[in-house]
Amino acid sequence: MNELFEFSESQCEAFISTEDKWKVLSVEDDQSYQDVLAMALSDLSFMGKGIELIRASSAAQAATILSKQRDISLILLDIIMETDDAGLFLIDTVRNILGDSLVRIVLLTGQPGINPRQDAMQDYDIAEYWNKADLNTEKLLSVVISNLRTWQMSHELYAARRGLQMIVDASRALTAKQDIDAFAHTVLEEIAHVINIPNSGGIVCVLTDDQCKNITKSPIVAASQHFRPLINAELEHIFSLYSGDKLSSIQLAVTNCIKTQQHVFDKNISVLLFDTSQFDHQRYLMVIDSPHNLDESHLTLLQVFAENISSGFVNQALMDRLSKLAYLDENFGIHNRNWLIREIKQLSESQRSDCSLLLFRLQNQDAIEMMVGNDYANDIRKALVISLKKQFPAAILMASWDDDTIGAVFSKQQVPKIYEIEQFRGLPLVLDKVDIQQQIQVGILHFSDLPSLSIHQIAIVANLALNKARFRNLHVLQFDTKMLQGLTNRMNILSELKGAISARSGFHLALQPKIDMTNGKPVGFEALLRWQRQDGSMCPPNDFIPIAEASGMSLELSEMVLGMTIEAIQRIQSAGYRLPVSFNLANNDVSHPAIYRTIEAYIDTKQVNPSLLEIEVTESQATRDYRVLNPILSKFISLGIKVSIDDFGTGYSSLSQLTNLVATTVKVDRQFVQDLTNGDHENALHVIQMIVRVAHRFNFDVIAEGVETKEQETLLLENDFRFAQGYLYAKPMPIPVLLDWLSSHPPC
Repeated sequence: MNELFEFSESQCEAFISTEDKWKVLSVEDDQSYQDVLAMALSDLSFMGKGIELIRASSAAQAATILSKQRDISLILLDIIMETDDAGLFLIDTVRNILGDSLVRIVLLTGQPGINPRQDAMQDYDIAEYWNKADLNTEKLLSVVISNLRTWQMSHELYAARRGLQMIVDASRALTAKQDIDAFAHTVLEEIAHVINIPNSGGIVCVLTDDQCKNITKSPIVAASQHFRPLINAELEHIFSLYSGDKLSSIQLAVTNCIKTQQHVFDKNISVLLFDTSQFDHQRYLMVIDSPHNLDESHLTLLQVFAENISSGFVNQALMDRLSKLAYLDENFGIHNRNWLIREIKQLSESQRSDCSLLLFRLQNQDAIEMMVGNDYANDIRKALVISLKKQFPAAILMASWDDDTIGAVFSKQQVPKIYEIEQFRGLPLVLDKVDIQQQIQVGILHFSDLPSLSIHQIAIVANLALNKARFRNLHVLQFDTKMLQGLTNRMNILSELKGAISARSGFHLALQPKIDMTNGKPVGFEALLRWQRQDGSMCPPNDFIPIAEASGMSLELSEMVLGMTIEAIQRIQSAGYRLPVSFNLANNDVSHPAIYRTIEAYIDTKQVNPSLLEIEVTESQATRDYRVLNPILSKFISLGIKVSIDDFGTGYSSLSQLTNLVATTVKVDRQFVQDLTNGDHENALHVIQMIVRVAHRFNFDVIAEGVETKEQETLLLENDFRFAQGYLYAKPMPIPVLLDWLSSHPPC
């Protein structure tokens, strides 16, 4: 078809969408062919209206357009788009997901021999199929007009029966619960209006896959008129109401309906079948009995109505399924947090303030699931639910809170006492008659303590507090307003920190000297980051650095500190001193390739001598992730950079792993130094003696952190420590102050 037209870009720009036009969607990945269609349809007029051509270059884009514009009359669809079956998937979306049975679909192809399946043509109500090469201008216009006419007639019929659907929808809205049984009952009530015979009655029964083999046992879930007494009975009871030819007629109609899987319409007996088995493994059989014979117009209306409500049954089945997906936790076998929050929101303010929320969290579920599988972990979750219901029957609401946690709402008068909770924690869970010991953490939140928060905000606070309990290994934790204040403060810090990092404003380094205790001379410095907030206050590193790490900004912060450290080394060198400066790397940043590349670039460009740069990583990270970190730290050391293990000894277990570490220096945690001069001095002395012996055995330098008194210094020197850092010698100083300090405390 491309050869039949010639056009210019200026002409194509004239096709601007306006109101009161037929909407035609062209789904075509060939832009030139799109332009050809636009030119061909530009002057077409049908029933006094022109054509608005909407373009889509992929099936996915077309699906988005169709979901937003429900008044498109015709789709010209290239059957082969981004994938060979993209066209058919789009048609399935239109018919079965968007539920648009009116729009006409014409398939096009530019590849001779490519034909859609015959069943697809029928199942999806595809109007026509054309090879692009055979579709000249005259044929194109004829195809478009023909399908617009068909759409118009279908749309008029749809508009006529839409009133009936609105009645059904209105009736559904009046029902207490919009479930599928209530929908079936409403349909029965409206049948009499559709065929305009008031005394017509009927029943609806549910057929499962098994019951299709013995339909007489199918339960009746809805009934109208003289069939009402049969509700909750079985289908076989309807046969007992008839005899003779009428009985034979109804039995035959039901049998044919089941056998053919199609509606059966007769003069006074009609049997309708609505199949929702794809979604809920059920079918709905509707038997309609009229006291008078129905003429052709009645049967036509009934048939139209049956087709109309067919999607209603499917929609109801989907809604039921969606409700289960939205509000049911299959792992625990109970409702989920969405449901619990919805129920809490429905409580009045006074009712909510009189309630408390308790969260029961199973510990180590991830480890259990990894070790013995998901099924066993789910069995433990379900056992917890059973145990909670047994031990705390006063719970008003109970639902899963997350993968490991159950939430239960109690009235304040019925909230379990702390000793009752502790007793419950000591009870085993019963799984297949076997007692299973599980560690459970419990959080308690009184809604009256947080009156100004929405339920969603309360959920955030509850999660925060329970995570805090897990981090601190607390068994029972009561939530309070301090946690909310802490969260608010951290959110404010995060918001301001983003701007400060982006603008590189408010940050500076303070350098603390490392001292040779044998002569009091400086041997290096540690660079410590300081941040002055917009109000002039200083934000402690322990406040903003964890927030930067948790929010994913630590790498940018580390790169900034690295650059500032290089600048500090250069300024110290310019003042005539060659002393190394160490800086701290956040846990996740040590192994990030960007850090190594940046440091390597500084060294390659001679901006820093590697012997003057040191990296500090925390003891907990170095010992926990040493298999990952060791190769990376080795690369830094190979560049000539020293690596220090900070806060060493806090875990004790790190002593046994000291031989595995790739480092040049060990920095003993300040707590052991402080303990040298308090009541726990013997234990602290024993620890530092072990550390220094092992460190010297493997040629590590050792630095004692947090030295504040001469007594501590003396004890350290007596135990073979040489280097130290602390307020006894100097506090962290800005670089200008440090340079003045160096003038009076020169190195060797």
